[in-house]
Amino acid sequence: MAERTEVIVVGGGQSGLVAGYFLKKAGIPFLVLDEEPRLGEDWRRRWDSLELFTIAQYCALPGLRFPGRKNHFPGKDEMADYIRSYAREFDLPVRLDTKVTSLERTDGGYRLETSKGVYEADQVIIATGAYRLPRVPEMARKLNGDVYQVHTGEYRNPSQIPGQTVVVVGAANSGAQIAPELTRTHRVLLSQGSHLPAFGRKFLGKGLHWWGDKFGLISKPLVGERDRLHKKTILVGPSLKKISRRYGVELVGRTVDCEGDTLRFEDGRAFQPDAVVWATGFRYDYSWVRVPVHDEDGTPVQERGVTSAPGLYVLGMQCQYSYGSALVWWVKDDASYLVERIQEFRRGGRARHAATAGAPVRRGGGA
Repeated sequence: MAERTEVIVVGGGQSGLVAGYFLKKAGIPFLVLDEEPRLGEDWRRRWDSLELFTIAQYCALPGLRFPGRKNHFPGKDEMADYIRSYAREFDLPVRLDTKVTSLERTDGGYRLETSKGVYEADQVIIATGAYRLPRVPEMARKLNGDVYQVHTGEYRNPSQIPGQTVVVVGAANSGAQIAPELTRTHRVLLSQGSHLPAFGRKFLGKGLHWWGDKFGLISKPLVGERDRLHKKTILVGPSLKKISRRYGVELVGRTVDCEGDTLRFEDGRAFQPDAVVWATGFRYDYSWVRVPVHDEDGTPVQERGVTSAPGLYVLGMQCQYSYGSALVWWVKDDASYLVERIQEFRRGGRARHAATAGAPVRRGGGA
């Protein structure tokens, strides 16, 4: 028999827990379903030396201060521990080890098949995050087994990488953090695609996101710009030239092909490494959502998290509404907005919601 509640939040990361915080404040019955054995695992699984480029002040979720000095850059385990303490602090109803395998519409709302049984709800928030599945280019298949390959989602530390030479493919924030630490044990080439503007983590003693907050740049709505801007990023920290000079990282062009044991770069060079670290990002996974709200790429079409399906929402997508939509501090803005929509739905707004279901909506940002 299905367990029923008014709202189900799929995903127990920062986005899902903040949604739970506002749902609890509003007195709305809900459950948070998370596939991991404990909260914070998505953070804990990242590479050992990972530091957030957001100062602790802007790593806090609503209602609970982030521990330690507000101007320090937390490590990934600090963030994982904070996520767990946040759920405990507000006694949020989280069901762990509960992987949602399908979401479907029913006459009374939504039905969710999970690894722990069936759940039903009037409304659902999908908060599964921007970083679900590793994105590795097809050309990686052309490398033979002599070349060790790992994506940043599985990379932990330099001891994991065999041999003497390694190419890090992708020079955005992950690649630019991992390449320097690999120079302690390896010769490192860093393959850069398009040029990324670089900004220091701090300016005049304040974190970069402090300035973005004070000038309203991060929370600014991206109406009319989302499709163009969601693919843009910046390099937070030293520029690639500084990384090269400081650590001895060798900069090469975009990786354009692989064959056997060889990588070929856009600048005409070729190299035979012992290993490759693919710092090529992640992609969403909404394949389990059996409700027709997707675009041609399988991404939910939404307007500030509201989809065309009555009572179905998404949260935490990159550039969902603003630059801050997938950032820890700013996810509260979209979460509180969605809980207001949920309250309207409960107060009899179902008919209005259904009537506007066919209204134009904007595409959510991709990973």
